[in-house]
Amino acid sequence: MRKVIGAVLIGMLLFGAVLAQDAPDPKGQGADKPKSTEAGDGKNAEGEHADNEAEAGIQFLHDLEAAKKQAVEAKKKLFIVFSTSWCGPCKLLKQKVWSSDVIARRVDKDFVPVYLDGDKEAAAKKLFDVKAYPTIILAENDCKLIAREVGTGGKLTPEAWSMWIDDKLGQTGKLDALLSAVEKDPKDASALRGLADAYYSLGRKEDAAVFYGKAEELVEEELIQIKLKKCEILMAKLKDDPTVREVLDEWIPKLLRKKDERVIQISFDFANIIARMADEKDPKTARQMMLDLKEAFPDSDRMIEFRCHAGMYAHQAGDNDTALAEMKQIAEDYKDSDDKVIKIWVDRCGRFIKTVEGGGRYR
Repeated sequence: MRKVIGAVLIGMLLFGAVLAQDAPDPKGQGADKPKSTEAGDGKNAEGEHADNEAEAGIQFLHDLEAAKKQAVEAKKKLFIVFSTSWCGPCKLLKQKVWSSDVIARRVDKDFVPVYLDGDKEAAAKKLFDVKAYPTIILAENDCKLIAREVGTGGKLTPEAWSMWIDDKLGQTGKLDALLSAVEKDPKDASALRGLADAYYSLGRKEDAAVFYGKAEELVEEELIQIKLKKCEILMAKLKDDPTVREVLDEWIPKLLRKKDERVIQISFDFANIIARMADEKDPKTARQMMLDLKEAFPDSDRMIEFRCHAGMYAHQAGDNDTALAEMKQIAEDYKDSDDKVIKIWVDRCGRFIKTVEGGGRYR
């Protein structure tokens, strides 16, 4: 009996020893601190960076200035993720992509990664013009933009984002070549378009818009030259052609807005045709064209021509009072001029006044 009791006591002591060994240390002594490798964060439960062996995924910094300093020292670029606590796609990327060692190795090769909360980092958000989340930025270590992606772009694997990085870095070499081409010939519309396309592909939409605009201006300039030359030929033949009407309705107003002096001669030609030579004459429109030239080119050497033609077209439209008043004012304004051309126009005004006041029709 004593032997049985002794065996039971020994067993209870051994069981108690096992329980004591497995029980948690209430003061945290005698046991390793638990570590957490939350996707894309790399911090342990105390908010400290965990040992490398326990880390998984990209080990982001959370301070842009510190990241810039580290990038300069390491001669690397910046990989910046703008996120927020409420952004669903941001959480998805953090879980599926940034937690992967595949993307971590790719980023570490060329970049210092930094993860920023757009709700808290107002200055950084303004610097990179961030308006939506997530926004992923590739930048030089001085924060000069290389490329951006807004949203996931349908890329939810580490491999897809690694390819995105390779593609954007590869395009920077092409960008340098295109910039050189544009600098060499700023009027090369094809080079401008190629440069705009490259910026667009890199997600640099504002830069793309600038160069698309420049390319558009050059293409439009070529189109204007073509239209005006064709229109000149057609008008000389007095042909009623869609091109002539297009120049009248679209291109003349556009050239006036741009203060492009090519509009002066084409306006004179149009006005002369529609006021004098067309089957259905329209002197009121011809007069308005002269008034438009006066407004667009107030300092033009041809101002006296604008004014004289406007007065003559008023006469042809049947408004002799306006025509006489304007012609008399022109004669008065320029009576002391020694310029030979101006004297010719002043003399013409005098003959106009004499003819109309005598009840005749000036032609």
